Amino acid sequence: MKQGCLIVALGTPDAPTPERIREFLRSFLSDRWVVDFPRFLWKPILHGIVLRVRPKKVAPLYRHIWLEDGSPLEVYTRAQRDLLAAALPDIEVRHAMSYTSPSVAEAVAGWDVDHITVIPMYPHYAPSTTNTIIEQVDAAAENARWRHKLVRSWGTAEGFIGWYRSRLRDELTAEDVDRVVFSYHGVPQRKVHGPDEYRAQCLATTEAIMAGFDIPHEVSFQSKFGPGAWLSPATVDRMSQLPGEGVKRLLLLTPGFVADCIETLDELDLLNRDTFLAAGGESFRRLAPLNDHPEVGAVLAEVFRTA
Repeated sequence: MKQGCLIVALGTPDAPTPERIREFLRSFLSDRWVVDFPRFLWKPILHGIVLRVRPKKVAPLYRHIWLEDGSPLEVYTRAQRDLLAAALPDIEVRHAMSYTSPSVAEAVAGWDVDHITVIPMYPHYAPSTTNTIIEQVDAAAENARWRHKLVRSWGTAEGFIGWYRSRLRDELTAEDVDRVVFSYHGVPQRKVHGPDEYRAQCLATTEAIMAGFDIPHEVSFQSKFGPGAWLSPATVDRMSQLPGEGVKRLLLLTPGFVADCIETLDELDLLNRDTFLAAGGESFRRLAPLNDHPEVGAVLAEVFRTA
């Protein structure tokens, strides 16, 4: 049986310009899984306010993080595809993006395989991310001869946890820290439910990584967008509070992100870092996610093999 593996990330503007950012946001924020407000309320807000204001506002932020070969998310996703392919020499590996090119439909077009394992580049299942991939793959499969299986979540995979534990051990050996903070992407409170709800998955990842480490740690959530209550506490709020609680040296981990992107390189490395230091913190360090680390192929290969 010929097998393929498709990794799917969120997507990213293909240039740090207001025009390209607007195209990306239009696609991303039109997804009902991402923004589930009634369409008659949301569309005027999206087209009349958000797409007019936000692209110009965030373009300088994208320019600041842009790499020579493009968007960090695109660059690292391609690298992860190649590293996984090297770790699975008998499996053809491709990548897709939910909201930009290559789309899922483009990535699987004409793929001469019998079975495809789909790995969302989100270690934790959430309807606002994974369900879009499920729908896109199901649609592409309607007229295809291949069957497929989607990995719903992999935030406690042995190799993934082991990779973080090894990196954490190195960081703690290099410099003492007062607290380890795990920052995960937030979701609205109303979308958190069920036995495998998102917060529980994040906590399970955190405790698996921290097992045996005798150091205070906590979980917070970032990147709130729109009205309503989101998972708390907010990372940026904790950055302003921790120095007053005696935390001067902080190490930040982001296991929910498999590649650096604007939420890590700008929101955390600039906004949250500045907030922590301005409140009296002395040392702010962030452990980079998987990115293009040489062991990424082995980590993702284990996810594939245990699917």
